[in-house]
Amino acid sequence: MRKLRIIVCLMFVASCVIFGIYTVKIRMVEDHTPPVITCEEDTISVSVEAEESELLQGVTAKDNRDGDITKSIRISSKSHFTEKGKCTVEYIVFDKANQAGTAQRTLIYTDYTSPKIHLTKPLKYTVSELKSADLTADMTAEDCLDGDLTNQIRTSLGDSFYDYEPGTYEITAQVSNSYGDVCAVPLEVTVTDNTDRTESSKSYPMLSEYIAYTKVGSEIDLGSYLKGIMRGGAEYTFAEDGAYIEVSPDQIQIQSNVDYSKAGTYTVNYSYTPEGGVEAVTKLAVVVEE
Repeated sequence: MRKLRIIVCLMFVASCVIFGIYTVKIRMVEDHTPPVITCEEDTISVSVEAEESELLQGVTAKDNRDGDITKSIRISSKSHFTEKGKCTVEYIVFDKANQAGTAQRTLIYTDYTSPKIHLTKPLKYTVSELKSADLTADMTAEDCLDGDLTNQIRTSLGDSFYDYEPGTYEITAQVSNSYGDVCAVPLEVTVTDNTDRTESSKSYPMLSEYIAYTKVGSEIDLGSYLKGIMRGGAEYTFAEDGAYIEVSPDQIQIQSNVDYSKAGTYTVNYSYTPEGGVEAVTKLAVVVEE
């Protein structure tokens, strides 16, 4: 019995020694050193049209066992803008042991422009239309980096908007891209009375766009947005129907309070009043950007 105990103890000790040697050997063989990514420059400047390969210029990676693994580098993320068109790009690479190496640098888009919302029809409804109206139905949005953002447009409405009374109401149409840059445009919604018989006889100026964009110090030709008139739900353009309608572009009054020296959103009124008739006003939102 004593010999058996000695044998069992010896076997246990031998097992522990073998396990210890195996563990040490495995740890010596395992790769615990992640690869290293190096960027030649701390900042890279590219166009918004740049391919991923351009964003990888000047970035290399080496591993203590795998050697040069530059071809395996990928872009893992881009941060929100710290300034307009400026963000942080992070690179990542894995070696054969699945160890990850990362690096960051500043990315600047040289020709970046903020996302823009466009409006192709005026925000004008009767009281009954307003109750079921989709205010974004005639809006589109695009971004130079993310592309089409139309389905992400949102509107914020004031409490008085739900009174469903004739009048003018302020709303804000807003959209943002994946970099956190927001386009927010204050707009005016005109609500008319269903029983107002004069509405069918009004000739509303029709525009090619109902939101216009420009830069500080750069004036725009407001008259160039005139496209025709709308009357009783029908549209007439000066180019195609000018000979058959009584309104000409020079009969439409343009009232503007746009301050081109200061960033902001301004409202321009286009109005037409026929002799002995009722005035009809169409609004253009002019966004002056920095």
